[in-house]
Amino acid sequence: MKIAILTDSAAVIDEQLHQQANIKILQIPILLDNKTYKPSDLPAVEEVAALKEATLCTVTEEQIPLSDINACVSTLATAGYTDVICIHIANSISGLGSNLKTFTENNRLPIKLHLFDSHSLGQAQGFLVKKADTLIKRGLNVSEVLQELTNCRQQLHTLLIMEDLKNLRRTGSISNGSHHYNNSLLPQKNVLHFSRAGELEVLSSSSRNKKIAHSIVEKLHKYLPTDDFEKQLSIMADSTVLLEKYSSYIHAKLPELTLTTDLCTPTIFTFTGPKATLISWHE
Repeated sequence: MKIAILTDSAAVIDEQLHQQANIKILQIPILLDNKTYKPSDLPAVEEVAALKEATLCTVTEEQIPLSDINACVSTLATAGYTDVICIHIANSISGLGSNLKTFTENNRLPIKLHLFDSHSLGQAQGFLVKKADTLIKRGLNVSEVLQELTNCRQQLHTLLIMEDLKNLRRTGSISNGSHHYNNSLLPQKNVLHFSRAGELEVLSSSSRNKKIAHSIVEKLHKYLPTDDFEKQLSIMADSTVLLEKYSSYIHAKLPELTLTTDLCTPTIFTFTGPKATLISWHE
């Protein structure tokens, strides 16, 4: 048994994993102003946001052609891999999982695909890719790796702080989203998370920054680990202003945390839209 990993451009992984022969990354096409791009073809995410606002265009996910998935998996089969664990972006916000399922059901290549919904995107999805790589290198078989990933997924958390839910409604579904349309004239922020079943849910909505901030800290207090050395938090946003805003507030309330910050990638921006922030951590 020789196991490879297939993930997508919504996962945030380091350059070392990027370069490994046993890890392949599907680039989720991005439709911007009626043109389709690969994430690597787009400028910095802040420029994408500016272009979107200037042209009033939308940014949405395009489906990866089955031929592209076939070419990627064929490369792994030719290299002698017998199994591929596909750690993909959450089904609740993307159609990629459905596309991979269709491919798997019609796969004629001498290699088995095992789909694993990350119930997330960004740093949390990348954490699962790194975990799978570690488990494979330890010699675990596919069933054992999938079980360990399932256990790990239950301890991962991702919060989305957004002002506009239109991008998510366009590319996926929000299980309780119908109750959170903003009818006021004030900008309204929404705090969302992925449930244990992988559904995207709105935790709270408010035009008051203090209420939103309190909701975030309340969630962190509930699920953060008790050992100080494990208290690490990842924050991603589409601007340095948002990164500084949430980092400063969380650090003031929870100074024992180790914070890592980064700008969103074009793929993540495609699903969250402008003025959005992702906060991820592991129990």
